[in-house]
Amino acid sequence: MRLQTPRTEISNPKSGFGMKRLITFCLLPFAFCLLPSQARGQQIVDQILVLVNDGVITKSDLLWAIALDPKSPNPVGPVSSDVLRRMLDVVIEQRLVAQEASRIPTADIQQEEIAKKRAELIAEFASESAFRQRVESVGLTPERIDELLRQRILIDRFIEFRFQSFVFVSQQEIERYYNEELVPKVQKAGQVPPSLEQVRDTITEILKQEKIGQELDRYLSTARQRAEVVYLAEP
Repeated sequence: MRLQTPRTEISNPKSGFGMKRLITFCLLPFAFCLLPSQARGQQIVDQILVLVNDGVITKSDLLWAIALDPKSPNPVGPVSSDVLRRMLDVVIEQRLVAQEASRIPTADIQQEEIAKKRAELIAEFASESAFRQRVESVGLTPERIDELLRQRILIDRFIEFRFQSFVFVSQQEIERYYNEELVPKVQKAGQVPPSLEQVRDTITEILKQEKIGQELDRYLSTARQRAEVVYLAEP
């Protein structure tokens, strides 16, 4: 599922700034957002790249998303424009889903959920120190990380509510995957394939995630057509 990458600061679509007011404000090439700096007393000016409906995506949003993605290059070094552009597409899609998710009533997110999400995220990196080095290099504080994880949880809940509950995997699909995908792959590796019953649950989950991904792709295609996405600067 593409939205596991992640994430980034999600703005509130109910913000008091309307689209026209945001566009007027953002005609300037930079928005004055105060971010942590290594130099004492220095204030960094953050660049607004894209408007997505009533929200903004900044250069810091991209760097934060890259830092929290173990598959992305380390943001300590120079990040290529290709990586930034690819991450921008991901962040736009996340923002669209997050804006829709914020409109759906949901239970409060407990600190235990955030702590569990943080532990899962850190486990994806080579070590906790590697994770800390990445996030600190882009000014991500523990409080900001928790807020981003809270927003990821909201997105996960929306995907489960909107797509996962309605996905059905048939016996025929399971058998087809077993016979046409799993068995040939295992035999090619010179191993004996497990029985269908041994891997039924695993195959079901694989097919379920594939279907959710397909539904999510269709949803995002429609959401992009409806959305007001205004590009103000190159990443």
